[in-house]
Amino acid sequence: MASQLGTLAGCLLSLYVVVVLAAFLPPRLMDPGWQVRFANALINNGFLALLGLALVHLAVHLNPSNPHLLRRRDDFAAMAMIAVLGFLFLIPLQGYAVWRGISTANNQQSSQLREVSGRIASLRQEINKSTDIKDLQRRLEGLRVAPMAAADLAQPMPVLRRTMLAKLEQTEIRARDQLKGLQPSRLWQLIQSSIRTALSALVLVVGFAAFTRRRGWNKTLLQSWQERLNRRKNTTRGPFRV
Repeated sequence: MASQLGTLAGCLLSLYVVVVLAAFLPPRLMDPGWQVRFANALINNGFLALLGLALVHLAVHLNPSNPHLLRRRDDFAAMAMIAVLGFLFLIPLQGYAVWRGISTANNQQSSQLREVSGRIASLRQEINKSTDIKDLQRRLEGLRVAPMAAADLAQPMPVLRRTMLAKLEQTEIRARDQLKGLQPSRLWQLIQSSIRTALSALVLVVGFAAFTRRRGWNKTLLQSWQERLNRRKNTTRGPFRV
């Protein structure tokens, strides 16, 4: 049973590596979307590595004299130390990636809105300057606007001008509504996802620390943290004791 658990632990860790590697490739380190997806892959599948780590410790507990299992436990414990540091680093990285993604999306929408507003302003100016329908057609062709329909050409110039200006105003209003930044509901979803990811990463840090031992130490990393925290509490409370 101990040998089977050790094999299962190796399979789970290998599966975790495969899943994470699939999310990593192709790497786009400066892309906020890629950063978020990669961090989510690390965290959402972290239970595989954590379960594998727990199983190899259980295998050693069942058969403590097996040198192969002991060596595998030590190797996994060393990798778990890297996982602790990695998940701690993911917490601020995830927050930065989400903030950068929101900032990039808002900047892109602002750029699109400026482009649309500039285009509408040019059209409005040419419509106001036009003296008749032929002049208007010539000006619109210069701006690479699609030809007007026959029904529009049949209208008197003052009526056509008012109609086109009204349509431009409606188009500008719609553009401002659509390109005014992320919707509050979408923004709240991103914030919730970021908080959930950060808390999940923190839970994984505690989980891996419970199975990680420093070289030459009999205590786990989590036990070391707890003892240090208790010493600080005792030092803080010491002067107030009776």
